[in-house]
Amino acid sequence: MPSNKLLGKQMDIVERFKVQSKKRVINSMVALTFMVSALAISYYDLTFSFIGMRMDYFTLILKGVALIFIYFAYIHSLCPKCSKLSGTGWNITECKNCGEKLT
Repeated sequence: MPSNKLLGKQMDIVERFKVQSKKRVINSMVALTFMVSALAISYYDLTFSFIGMRMDYFTLILKGVALIFIYFAYIHSLCPKCSKLSGTGWNITECKNCGEKLT
């Protein structure tokens, strides 16, 4: 039977990954919003000027911001125990590297 200290550590990892999962989803959705906005603008007209800036430069800025949020989503998908990528997809139940249960 596992000791309370070991069980507490396991629950700590599960709780930390639960918080990370929420942040990962939020960062992914924000990145998707910026990327879709940039794509919609690029299909409209890139020579149009908005707030003194050409639209192709504005879409480049939007894509750069999206890449920042993609990086944050990657950081929040790391395993709390081994600090490596825990898996792919939305529903990660255990780390593919160390086998730690994350749910």
